[in-house]
Amino acid sequence: MTTDHRLRAAVHELVEAIPVPMAAPPVMLPTPRRSWRPVLVAAAVVVLLLAAGLVRLPAAPTAPAAGPATLPRVFAGHSYLTATASDAPAGPAIAIYGYGQGDLPFQTPQLIAVGADGRTYREIDIASKRGRPVDAPLLKSPAAPALLSPDGGRVAVADARGPVHDVAIVDLTTGRTRNHPVPAGSAVQLLAWSPDSTRLAYAVAPYRADSHGDPRVALAADGELTLLDLATGVTSTVAGQRGVLDAAFSPDGRTLAVQVGTELRLLLASGGSTIVPLPDGHRLGGPAAWSPDGRRLALVRVAAGSPSWATGYWSPDGLAVLDLPTGVSTPLDTDATTILGWRGADLLATNRDTIVSVPPTGSARVLARLQPGNDHWIDTVQLATARTENFQVRDAGVDRGPWPWWLRVLTLGLLLLAGGAVLMALRRRRVR
Repeated sequence: MTTDHRLRAAVHELVEAIPVPMAAPPVMLPTPRRSWRPVLVAAAVVVLLLAAGLVRLPAAPTAPAAGPATLPRVFAGHSYLTATASDAPAGPAIAIYGYGQGDLPFQTPQLIAVGADGRTYREIDIASKRGRPVDAPLLKSPAAPALLSPDGGRVAVADARGPVHDVAIVDLTTGRTRNHPVPAGSAVQLLAWSPDSTRLAYAVAPYRADSHGDPRVALAADGELTLLDLATGVTSTVAGQRGVLDAAFSPDGRTLAVQVGTELRLLLASGGSTIVPLPDGHRLGGPAAWSPDGRRLALVRVAAGSPSWATGYWSPDGLAVLDLPTGVSTPLDTDATTILGWRGADLLATNRDTIVSVPPTGSARVLARLQPGNDHWIDTVQLATARTENFQVRDAGVDRGPWPWWLRVLTLGLLLLAGGAVLMALRRRRVR
């Protein structure tokens, strides 16, 4: 073997003797699993946001509206989604209107306040609850008797269900209700607010069990005229005025016109009274009858063949205006039957479905329309008489406020159930 060959063999052996480490097998990284946490967190945030929007804190009192009030050209229709004045007060109103109960038990009556902005609608819930008689729960009936104050800030509510024990005063700015007691077992007829909205006139008589919530028969015979001072809460009975069914304060608040039977009396703050002759078949037109200048009274013509006034039942058949200084009455050209107030020399009136402006001469002009809906009918319409002189009529939209509490709770419950169902489905998928 040559030297070169031997050298190559030695180098080969040396190379083979050098230890060569074994390469480690490749490391297989696990495939990242898809995480559902961001999705679940996002869903939880959505649910919380929805819950925050549905379950609201009690609304803060609303400041009285400034400037001219707005009367909506078309009043919002009936809706069970209208927020209540006690839950979400919207401030002073330009009007209230009531829906009578339909034929089915779940079609309950409602009394709605329209805000002075013409777009906020709130249900006067205490009037709706007091509307249906206890002894005839399926009887078609309106909301409880109610009367809007001239400034639109308060609503007086009586009780149509049976013998009552109070007159409720609802503050539309705070949503609070203050109850003023009346003799137990009474029937109450709300008559008129004073122009400054500080006094309320109403009649009280012993309740008759067969009246089914209608106090007129008892009041026509025994109703005593009562004055409530809202500042002090003190009530006083006006002596010698029994059987009063209608009343209206003069613009200065010093005289109260009352209808007793077929007689119209002017009761003075000093204690005296005078009798005003009425045209045959006419009677005082309710709490908004007295004109702002104090010279005129709006009258309602009674339809021929109406039941005796002694029972408190009668049907309207037209309107007229009585000039107090001259004693001359003038019929008006309108089919409206209920007086709402005055706008200058024009009388504001309604036939339930429309609100009209009636000039001293000439035909009435339609200002606004109401729409019943849901098989209800318009039972009452009233305006805040201190706001009618310069109000504007326009389309103002509809704001019914937050959903009623029962619907908010139901919707939130359904959202939570849906979220729980999604979470369970995701967990099952993860296990698989």
